[in-house]
Amino acid sequence: MDDQIQYSPKQILIFEGVMNLLQEGRPIHELKVAEIAEASGMGKSTAYEYFSSKEEIIREALAYHMRENFRRMVQFIFEAKTFEDILMNALDYLEESLEKRFTGIFLLMLSEHQGKTDKGHYMDPLMKSKIDQVTLKELDKVLLIGKREGSISEEITLDDLKMIVLGFFSAYVHELLPLKSIHCGVERNEKPENPDEEIKSLKRRTVRLMLKTLF
Repeated sequence: MDDQIQYSPKQILIFEGVMNLLQEGRPIHELKVAEIAEASGMGKSTAYEYFSSKEEIIREALAYHMRENFRRMVQFIFEAKTFEDILMNALDYLEESLEKRFTGIFLLMLSEHQGKTDKGHYMDPLMKSKIDQVTLKELDKVLLIGKREGSISEEITLDDLKMIVLGFFSAYVHELLPLKSIHCGVERNEKPENPDEEIKSLKRRTVRLMLKTLF
């Protein structure tokens, strides 16, 4: 993504203020500049020194956190040396994001969903396009590693890999949510007896099925 964008310390504080409010469960379209400024530890007039509107503040905040989150995710995933470990690192990262109450990609996805009102989208379409481009670039690296190791069939294309990986990740998160509910404060009728072991088993099963599908 565009690493040349530079923000001032106060702008970053404003971005953190937006994300803190979203973490508290505030609907994105109901946020006001005054409360964003307060959550950032500054006055409303200071916020307007850097941004012309609430919509601009939220768009820039989401774009900033998306870039930072994606950068950290890629760095963490590629600390692995093998294709299987790359998949496991990706699942670990998804779990960590969920455990932090949607502070990462989950919060951004939730925020975009909340922002789909008659007032328009808060996520910058250009940023979405850049995210898609960088995602494909990183997946291409994964594809090469997998094929070099013999873990991915030569017939698998980049588009195939994207569909398979994103599909399995989505299914993994769906299965992970109830297991993490005791950490996220979500009420459920039946709590898992040993959530940590169930999560480990879910990860192993997800990786095993992904490897089977890709080969």
